[in-house]
Amino acid sequence: MAEFALDPTPRATVRKVLYRGNPGTSDTLLYTSPNLPGGRTEVSRIVVANTNDSAITFRLHAVPKGGSVGVTNALFYDVSVAANTTVIHDVRGLVLEEGEMLRALQSAASKICLTITGVQEVRVGGVQ
Repeated sequence: MAEFALDPTPRATVRKVLYRGNPGTSDTLLYTSPNLPGGRTEVSRIVVANTNDSAITFRLHAVPKGGSVGVTNALFYDVSVAANTTVIHDVRGLVLEEGEMLRALQSAASKICLTITGVQEVRVGGVQ
């Protein structure tokens, strides 16, 4: 039977806003998890506000390091948000490993505002 050891490396964690703004109408990079050995980010909450007077759709993807947007990494795909509505998604447990990205787009320019929060974690002292 394999034995597993806990990683004793000290880690620093920071709660932060990972993204706040309006993604474009084409694929837009929102956030990249620290591209360091052991770097990772846990996404906690995604707030989606439609500021338009009609429904708007959006897509949100968790893309692997070096990868590209596709249906296999979609978190939200052509999700319709009702006019003048805010939707809050608690997504604790969504972990982005080093270099992984959040990317998004919306169906109309500057109508959807995304706020994404989480906890960023890196090894103290850099590479060990």
